[in-house]
Amino acid sequence: MRKIKCVVILVLILSFLGIDFCLAASSFIQNISKIRKSDGYAFKINYETTQEWTDGLILKLFCVFSKGAELSFTSTVGNNLKSGWHKIEIKVPKVYRERYGYVKDYRVEMYSKGILVSIKSM
Repeated sequence: MRKIKCVVILVLILSFLGIDFCLAASSFIQNISKIRKSDGYAFKINYETTQEWTDGLILKLFCVFSKGAELSFTSTVGNNLKSGWHKIEIKVPKVYRERYGYVKDYRVEMYSKGILVSIKSM
């Protein structure tokens, strides 16, 4: 009897984890564009959410600079996003370009409720 209870509890825990992972995977990065400006760089990110309402999205931008440094910049997208297309802009100030050189490579990671759901790179 005790074994059956343990198995039932384990199945319930795994099913809840699976449901949470499926819900988290309902946001996707569609494209990224890098624009060099006089005051630094601007990265424009277009993404899509498929749930009726989405909470807890975070975008992380990782930049590899020409002098070898790799830095990350984080942006919270917000809460209560309705399903559909959205866009956000992450700015990298000019001081980073002066100190570390130009951006050679970059990638963006999207997290929903702490789970990595989408990656897009240059």
